[in-house]
Amino acid sequence: MPGYRRGKSRPCRQRQRKGMRLMLRPCLLLMLAEKESHGYELFDNLESFGFDKGGLDSSIIYRDLREMEETGLIESYWDDDSKGPKRRVYRILEEGSVCLTEWMKSLEVIQGQMDQLINKYKTIQA
Repeated sequence: MPGYRRGKSRPCRQRQRKGMRLMLRPCLLLMLAEKESHGYELFDNLESFGFDKGGLDSSIIYRDLREMEETGLIESYWDDDSKGPKRRVYRILEEGSVCLTEWMKSLEVIQGQMDQLINKYKTIQA
């Protein structure tokens, strides 16, 4: 196959992973808009958005959560009431809600463009 070397992933697969990575923050914000949550629960629930947990390192989620907290989109606190070890619980802030709304508007535009692209592709494949 052109451009494919043994032992290396295909460039199109790399782009797919990067595309899913771009969706991570809006998905995390949406889950936090629904309810406060700890990191492992957020990681676990990413499957509902089409993420493959086997292909996603949990450290990426925690890094994104930390960066979103630093930029004022979310905040966290230690849950003292949990049985077992303390867990950091995250919640969305007003700025995070505003950002999520803007993200959703952008994604709707992108969705329309993707629909047009897919439909065009289907016409040349028929």
